[in-house]
Amino acid sequence: MNYDEDDPTFVDDLRRSQDSVDVAAKWLRSQGYPLVVRPTFVRPTSDQMAEFSDSGDLEIMQRVEVKQRVDIDFTSADDFPYQTVIVDACHCYDKARPKPYAYIIFNSQLTHAMVVNVRETIGAWSRTVKLDRKKNRRRKFYECPVSEARFVTIPHAAGEE
Repeated sequence: MNYDEDDPTFVDDLRRSQDSVDVAAKWLRSQGYPLVVRPTFVRPTSDQMAEFSDSGDLEIMQRVEVKQRVDIDFTSADDFPYQTVIVDACHCYDKARPKPYAYIIFNSQLTHAMVVNVRETIGAWSRTVKLDRKKNRRRKFYECPVSEARFVTIPHAAGEE
């Protein structure tokens, strides 16, 4: 196959496509997404096509919130003492831009965690009012059923060498 003959406008099309990549990047940034615009390299000749193929146009960095339950030493859903886990204060999640991709909630020893994937679990969340011991007042929180979280063991837990 002779790419120069079969696709003679490839290089011009590639250069023109940068406009749409730039518009997409500007729009995503306006939505609060941190991102990387990957560089585009034009092959000097069609024989060098493989060395110049790209790995996509943009990369969006995902927001992950990390929390720790210093008062609970859980390892799985079986030994977590509640049916639900507090994901976040409602006002914090509601104003977040961009919304978190996930919440990682560690146990007291930082040896295990539950991962709450927002997109997969948000339909099961509920709002509740609880006493916030740090603020000594009642606040609204989002909770997720523990059964919806994924539990993981942290291979190199804090304090291990």
